[in-house]
Formats: sequence, C-alpha cells, structure tokens
Amino acid sequence: MTATLLAIFPHPDDETFSAGGIMAAARDLGDNVILICATRGEAGESGDPNHDTPEALGQAREAELRAAMRALNVGDVRFLGYRDSGMEGSAEAQNPHAFVQAPVADASARLAPMIRDIRPDTIVTFGEDGVYGHPDHIHLHHVVKQAVLDAGEDHLSNASSPTPWQTPYLYFATAPREDLEELLARPRSPLASISERARANLGTPRSQITTSIDVTRWARQKQDAFRAHHSQTGEGGPLSGAAPA
Repeated sequence: MTATLLAIFPHPDDETFSAGGIMAAARDLGDNVILICATRGEAGESGDPNHDTPEALGQAREAELRAAMRALNVGDVRFLGYRDSGMEGSAEAQNPHAFVQAPVADASARLAPMIRDIRPDTIVTFGEDGVYGHPDHIHLHHVVKQAVLDAGEDHLSNASSPTPWQTPYLYFATAPREDLEELLARPRSPLASISERARANLGTPRSQITTSIDVTRWARQKQDAFRAHHSQTGEGGPLSGAAPA
C-alpha cells in the first residue's frame, strides 16, 4: 500500500535543509510526497540584484522551490498563501499579510482542509524551537499542531465520513543544539543576525532527539535541491558557503 508523506514548511529552502533527504528517500520507496509551503520567502535576502522587490524575490524563490522539488522527484507543491514575516523585530513582520500576523486558529482553518484532503500517513514540520528561532518557523509549529487536530475533528464530525481518522505520525524536524552552537561561533555565520533569545534556544540537545534517519544514499539529490535555491545559496546569498547536512 502506498503511503503519503506531507512536509509542511514556512519558506522555500526550509524543506530541503530539514527534510530533503527524507523526501527523496520516500519517493524512492514509491510513496507519495507532498510539500506545503506557508510563504514564498518574500522577506528573505538575495545576492541577485534583480530581486529588488519582495514580489520579485517571492517569484524567484517559488521557481527555485519547484526546481528543488524536481531534484527530489516531488511533483506536488502547494502554498498556504501567506507573506514571509522576516526576522524577529523586522518591519516585514508588521505587514498585515505576514504569516506571524495570522492567528493560529485562522491559519489552521486554512491548513486543516488541505490535510484532510491529503490524508497523510506522516507529517514532518518544524519543532517548537524553530531550529534557530525564526518567528515563522515557530508560528508554523503551532499552526500545524492545531491543524492536525482540527483535520481529525472535522473528519469525525462529517456524517458522510464517519470512520475515525487522524494523521498517525507527526514528526518535528530539528538540528542538534551542539551543531548549531558550533555554526553560530563561525566567522560570517549565517546565524549571526539572530536574537539573543534565539541564541539561547537553538535547536534541540542531541540527547533529546528521538529519531534520526540515515539519508546518505540520497545526499546527492539533497545537494542538488540545495543548489536549486540559488538566490539563497549562491554567491552573495545569505547561505552562501553553507552546505546541507
């Protein structure tokens, strides 16, 4: 029986860093893989001078995301339609269309029907640490948790579909705190701009991570997907010089 993996992440490139290997592995096993992205990454940075407006950057990053998913053999990419909120304390976070401005209940009401339609066997998204404390990462964690509950409850209340259903497995992608602290200490670290609050809550201590999957076999695909996000990973981009784990 074919299983379905649903990956839900806030910005283009989050999915590749966090779950690219797992997504490629699932496709190789013959499973369905679907990606839902909350925003198009409009408030990010780019080394390309053509990305001189949030709209231009958002269009570019959507195209990059679709190219990255082709590298992972994932053909189903969907968007929640929110705007990237930017980093903590940024002007972008005050935009009324920013993801962080959407109450959890409202964003869940948009996401839950998608989950109910997909009926995934497994969902992977960010944990409450947001890996490095990005407001959209943390907000998505709470939205997904609520949407998973809402999707099951709505299904149970539907008289035409009385069979109980709930997503069986929900996993939170993270990174070992020890590795992130080492990355933060590097010169020109991509984490250099995060707040003191975020620095104190990086990732998850290695001893508390419950599940890990060896995706070495799919490392080349993950690297190709990583490079597809060239506004972020190319020369002058905020992740230039970084490499996916």
